[in-house]
Amino acid sequence: ERTVVDVTFRDGAVQGPTRFTVIQGERILILVRADVTDEVHLHGYDLRADVAPGDPARIDFVADVAGVFECELEDAGKLLFQLEIVP
Repeated sequence: ERTVVDVTFRDGAVQGPTRFTVIQGERILILVRADVTDEVHLHGYDLRADVAPGDPARIDFVADVAGVFECELEDAGKLLFQLEIVP
């Protein structure tokens, strides 16, 4: 079982929440839909996935390090959300 962090970026902004809290050790699926072509980058874990209109980015990982990590559209320099991983 996994926790899904589902984010939509449209018209230059994130639609919905920009902070998510999960428990350390959980399996996480980050799903990003966007109306632009870019790279989604989860800092701290240094995980990346391409996103394009109609082609969501998927980052699937185990949240084994606690902390607060930023996920952004790398080329645009736009913060998508913060992921807080709590012990």
